[in-house]
Amino acid sequence: MTSSKTPQILNALTSVLGDSVLQPGSTEYEKDNGSYFSAFENEVKPSFIAKPNNVEQVQGIVRALRPYVLSGDCELAIRGAGHSPIAGSANVQDGVTIDMRGLKGIKLSDDQSVVEIAAGEIWTPVYAELEKYGLTVAGARVGRIGVAGFLLGGGLSIFSTRKGFACDSVVEFQVVLASGEVVRANAEENADLWRSLRGGMNNFGIVTSFKMKTFKSGPIWGGITYYHPEVIEEVFPLIDSICGFPHDGYPYVGEHDKDTHLMYSVGYGFGQKVVACVMYHTQGEENPRALREYTGVESPIDFGYRRIKEMCTMRTSTQLEFCEELSKFSSDGSRQFWASITIKANDTGLLEDICEEWDKTLEKLKDAEGFTFTLGFQFLTVSMLENSAKAGGNAMAIPPSDGPLIIVVINPTWSLPEDDDRIFKAVENLVAESRERAVTRYRSSLHPYIFANYAYKEDDVIAGYGKESVSMLRETSKKYDPEGLFQKGTPGGFKLPK
Repeated sequence: MTSSKTPQILNALTSVLGDSVLQPGSTEYEKDNGSYFSAFENEVKPSFIAKPNNVEQVQGIVRALRPYVLSGDCELAIRGAGHSPIAGSANVQDGVTIDMRGLKGIKLSDDQSVVEIAAGEIWTPVYAELEKYGLTVAGARVGRIGVAGFLLGGGLSIFSTRKGFACDSVVEFQVVLASGEVVRANAEENADLWRSLRGGMNNFGIVTSFKMKTFKSGPIWGGITYYHPEVIEEVFPLIDSICGFPHDGYPYVGEHDKDTHLMYSVGYGFGQKVVACVMYHTQGEENPRALREYTGVESPIDFGYRRIKEMCTMRTSTQLEFCEELSKFSSDGSRQFWASITIKANDTGLLEDICEEWDKTLEKLKDAEGFTFTLGFQFLTVSMLENSAKAGGNAMAIPPSDGPLIIVVINPTWSLPEDDDRIFKAVENLVAESRERAVTRYRSSLHPYIFANYAYKEDDVIAGYGKESVSMLRETSKKYDPEGLFQKGTPGGFKLPK
């Protein structure tokens, strides 16, 4: 920290946390700061890491550092699990990173209708605890990621068609405001803050816990089906049926069976391409009619002989086990990031064009050491957007009439820093070309929404929520943080448009 106030800032922190302030050069600091999902966050070096263990300590940190932040002598970062890959999103160079992982706790209400989850939790223990009662929540599909960043960014769940975005299941936030005051935000109390935090990220305060609706959950049928790469050309026409448009005599797929969840991707790694379909039937029906087009079993399109059968994992299991399966597909500390665009599901020719551009980009980059490259497709059906709207409102404010939508996700990983510039530039070009084609060649198929959990570092995510939502979020910020501590003093994450 280059500020002349560094000794005072350290004294302010230790007055609240004692020895739970980590400084560069210590083993604890290096371990903590090297534990992010991406190498880019690991390479950011804060002057201090503050490790609160309860809400009162978070309050104390905010109150102690508030004058230094407002004067410009100190910047803050707020870390949950640290799963965002963007440098500076949950870490801050020469500033103070507040590591929230010490806030633990999963508490089920007496009537078992609501669970309160502390901000330092990840999803695996949440599902494990709720499974004891035959319950679950509409949380992440990957167990190892953090509760806080996932929910504050919106979040998609295997139950999203019925439940909306994951944040739509949050009935209450506990928040430490810029003043240090703790408030509850729900549909009756601080309702504007409640709606704003549902997708509004770190712009309004430090969330210390989340209350979510629970629901009954039993066995789920699903897993991953792998195909040889030529299948991707035949998958695109089926996307109409995923989004709710009848296809080839199958009127019950996608939109019509709200207990299904699908994700498609084409990926490259270890010199090979593969197509993967992750799919679930959340009511546990084995090989339901809605999914037969995609499993290769009793399919009108003969995918069967092109399935890589020894790799397929379709079975009946639990949400906990399925999310642990997907957790194995990523690891911490790699050079990796996401970029995405959202398109209207009105012309599968655009998907074919994007895949072609992805393939050209792959040819330019596959010589990079340790390079893997994934192009994924995730779906926002009309039913999902309708159920989201019925849940009380959120920051994204996507009208159901805009659906169905497809989130196109690009994910490279690689090993060496010397490849950074060319990989970032190539993916930026791929995204730009995809957007250009969506606008000019396919009936204005580009949608302004950018899914925050998969957004690129240069994206203006909140501007994509629309003018009305941006206006609402600005008013919320002025009301709960009138001096702009979380706009000016917490630079990481996607901020409100200036």
